[in-house]
Amino acid sequence: MNNAPISAGARRRRPVFLLIAGVALVAALVVSGWFVVAHDRPDGKGGDVAAVPSIFPVPQHARAEAGGPVPLNGHVYVVAPEGTDQASVDAVRDLIAGAGGTAEVVTTLSTPRQGASAIRVGTDSDAALKALRLDGDPEIRSALERPEGYAVATGTIEGIPTAVLAGRDNDGVFHGVQTLRQLLKDGALAAVRISDWPLTETRGVIEGFYGTPWSHQARLDVIEFAGRQKMNTYIYSPKDDPLLREKWRDLYSNQELGELRELIDAAAANHLRFSYALSPGIDVCYSRASDLDDAVAKLESLYSLGVRSFVIPLDDIATKVQCAEDLREFGSGQANLAKAQASFLNDINEKFISGKDGVLPLETVPTFYNGSRSTPYKRELGTALNPGIVVQWTGEEVVSHRITLDSAKTAGDSYGRPGSPRDIVLWDNYPVNDYSQDRLFLAPVIGRDADLYKTVRGIVTNPMIEPYLSLPAIFNYADLSWNGPAYHPDESMNAALSLLAGPDPEVQAAVRAFVDLNQDWQDDELTPSAPELRRDIDQFWQDYDAGRVPSGGLKARAVLLQRLPELLPRMAQPGFAQDATAWVAASAEYGHGVEDALVMLEATKRGDTASAAAARKSAEGALTTAAAKTQPTLERGVVTPVLGGSELKSFIEQALQRVPAP
Repeated sequence: MNNAPISAGARRRRPVFLLIAGVALVAALVVSGWFVVAHDRPDGKGGDVAAVPSIFPVPQHARAEAGGPVPLNGHVYVVAPEGTDQASVDAVRDLIAGAGGTAEVVTTLSTPRQGASAIRVGTDSDAALKALRLDGDPEIRSALERPEGYAVATGTIEGIPTAVLAGRDNDGVFHGVQTLRQLLKDGALAAVRISDWPLTETRGVIEGFYGTPWSHQARLDVIEFAGRQKMNTYIYSPKDDPLLREKWRDLYSNQELGELRELIDAAAANHLRFSYALSPGIDVCYSRASDLDDAVAKLESLYSLGVRSFVIPLDDIATKVQCAEDLREFGSGQANLAKAQASFLNDINEKFISGKDGVLPLETVPTFYNGSRSTPYKRELGTALNPGIVVQWTGEEVVSHRITLDSAKTAGDSYGRPGSPRDIVLWDNYPVNDYSQDRLFLAPVIGRDADLYKTVRGIVTNPMIEPYLSLPAIFNYADLSWNGPAYHPDESMNAALSLLAGPDPEVQAAVRAFVDLNQDWQDDELTPSAPELRRDIDQFWQDYDAGRVPSGGLKARAVLLQRLPELLPRMAQPGFAQDATAWVAASAEYGHGVEDALVMLEATKRGDTASAAAARKSAEGALTTAAAKTQPTLERGVVTPVLGGSELKSFIEQALQRVPAP
């Protein structure tokens, strides 16, 4: 997608599985204090949730139960009838092992041993719920009637403490396991009753940026992370994969097919659908039979690997038909471009999609993919395109700071037919940074209406070129798309950072100091640049100008920034620090420069010109080093990492201006 803030010639849009073991994640949350009061639905139906751990995404209903916790640090039966989702069973076994217990998987359980406990898992849990007298609970019944819904309840069955995890389907069972991870504390599951389901049908990640594509390992790790956050979609659409765009007609080699198969299998194991996006628009001739055959052959090669979801993006291409055959067939102009594209997409839908078992509706990204108002292109596309084909849309802008329910509803009408709105999936261009590769976007996801689920079919986030630095925003989008009315940006981001940082308080402080430096997003007034740093800077100047001894907050922050290269690699997710190497080094240099500037100002006040001069020289050197070009990019060479709105640089420069040069 072409992004308005950059030149017309520039392009935009935006490893071992995830290295955080499940129980380590739980431990990080426990130690860091994130087991606090969970939120119930905004309707207020939730009872007493004071003892319910925080769960992300926030469940539709969660309440504490009167009984005791279910121990997992002894002998634990995993009661999983034949046909129970194997990935869920394996995850439960891992959870028990991490709690210090021994798992015994059985299909039925009638005479459990004394002192044991049980977790009953599966889609057929009527008997277990009846044993807990919950088979008629309206909230649980509601959850188990909805796709991907699940319920968790605890109590005593067959004389032993038992947790029941009931799923509407296998996806629901898997989502329930992710909730169990967060209920674990001190070797036991909290006594709770949870009924939950997603409000948005499609929830996931689209690797859709320009720039260096993610590594194979990074893709595997992001897929696992997204699955643990109860997302269900990964769209493979890296703009600089030549076999998706420039060489879209070419088939994959055996080695490439092997890597794709591993991604597809990983997605299935984590209950995500792998969606393949073929982008033929650069040189396709919409009316040429051979181009249609080439597109279908490419899709067939992915179908044979197990792909059951397909997208044909037609974004970031010429805004008119390009070949003589199309001009003769459809004519020129944007409305006729829509007619040509609709014909091509309809043919793919008829020739490939409609004849395949288990294939989801075809999706497309229109050439004009943003804005909600009607245009000749959108009207023609809406009229000519098969009504079952889904449109991906980015909001009013390419990078939209606000996305409202009304805007999404209008877009559905504009891309649809009169009285029959088009299904829309929101391709959300945050935190993608391909148009600004010297910056990182680590602010919480904001500005999206909580009730978008009422209009859009799905929400997918387009992440940064840096996969592991994108995990906090992916965590936010998982919360927003699962239960928008209960999504609170700051709470969600704090939980994400605790999860990724791990339990070490020093590491957590370092992560938050680094994230604070990277809040700025297109000068958005709701994401001010480096707010915590700005507070310390403002306080310092207030104290300094009033003749008071400075509070010390700025100096402490400067010292912490200097330690980032030491502390961030100790995170539970080390990929975060690896992705951030250039920005971390610049942060540390600025930390040195700020501390030198403080020494210079203090020495000047007491008349120590020699010390002030030495500190000035050191501060100036830090500015020079921090401004070095150290971050490689695919097409723009090596760039200087920018931190927020340059507050660190501005502070040092302001301090230098206040002290006359020797």
